[in-house]
Amino acid sequence: MLSKLKQYFKQETVLCVAVLLALGSSFFERPKLEYIDFAVLSILLSLMLVVAGLKRVSFLDWVACQLLQRCASWRGVVLALVGVTYVSSMFVTNDVALITFVPLALIIGKRLQRDVARVIILQTLAANLGSMVTPPGNPQNLFLYAHYHYTASSFFSVMAIPGILSVIYLGLLIWRGRNEKLVLELPELAKPNMLQTALLLLLLFLNIAAVLHWLDKAVALGITLAFVLASQRRLLREVDYSLLVTFVGFFVFIGNISQTSLAIYLKQSLLGTAAGTYLAGAIASQFISNVPAAMLLAGLTSEADALLLGVNIGGLGTLIASMASVISYKLFVAEHPYQAGTYLRTFLYYNFAGLALLGALTYVLVL
Repeated sequence: MLSKLKQYFKQETVLCVAVLLALGSSFFERPKLEYIDFAVLSILLSLMLVVAGLKRVSFLDWVACQLLQRCASWRGVVLALVGVTYVSSMFVTNDVALITFVPLALIIGKRLQRDVARVIILQTLAANLGSMVTPPGNPQNLFLYAHYHYTASSFFSVMAIPGILSVIYLGLLIWRGRNEKLVLELPELAKPNMLQTALLLLLLFLNIAAVLHWLDKAVALGITLAFVLASQRRLLREVDYSLLVTFVGFFVFIGNISQTSLAIYLKQSLLGTAAGTYLAGAIASQFISNVPAAMLLAGLTSEADALLLGVNIGGLGTLIASMASVISYKLFVAEHPYQAGTYLRTFLYYNFAGLALLGALTYVLVL
């Protein structure tokens, strides 16, 4: 039993920490139901259902293959893989983008007998940087957008410059890579069911509208659940319910500690300034990942823009700064275990270079 508990804690570390923090803080402050933001939970559930549906019809894989078949050079292949990862992460989250497109990079590497470690690292950068540009791109944006009552215009006005900088950074890295002509032959994927794909894309945009406060979140969830129950009930088994419980745990913990003397001190000192909040978000992300960092610090600061930027730029750096990075690392190492050390060194080099460069420029230009 003890070994099973250890294994579960290892697999669901963030979930276990969130639950323990919620339970521990409840001994000092009585938890209240109002601490839990059911609107955020409902839109998170709804988006996970839609994304699971798009994965099942293989829409993203089909789009990527169509792009790659048109590439006549290695740089074109890298650009297509990194570009499709960047753009898709804005809508289906960074982890889904990597789960979808990293295996495709591995297949191409095997077919062409090339080392694709650098390509996968660039894909990881693209997923983390692309997902920061939109509210539904990653869980911390979804939470912060609701928590600080952002509007679409106020959110994009903050994230536009980091988004442009990230494209320039990725473009320079791609351009510096080697290039040569090639012929890439990929297996033909069956065209996805167009009716189901169209309905799922419609649901995706419907839920994005709900995230942007253009539609009631409960209505979006109701329509999504109606579609799933009517045609694809198996999607209910593919939802990451542990993420929902993790959010509940952090909601309770934040609510419990928000009025304590320590919280008040932090609000008035380190987290009372934009610079302090920005650094706290970026640094905390390196050790506990950017989703928990965002949720923990949100209850302690009113510097919304600084925290939004800090935890998103803070997704660069260590392997756990964004848990999506762990996904691509595991996928690569499973195929090339002997390259684990080389991959990690290159990953850290590109990530910390990006963290330093984009972090400094974002602070100067935005904050």
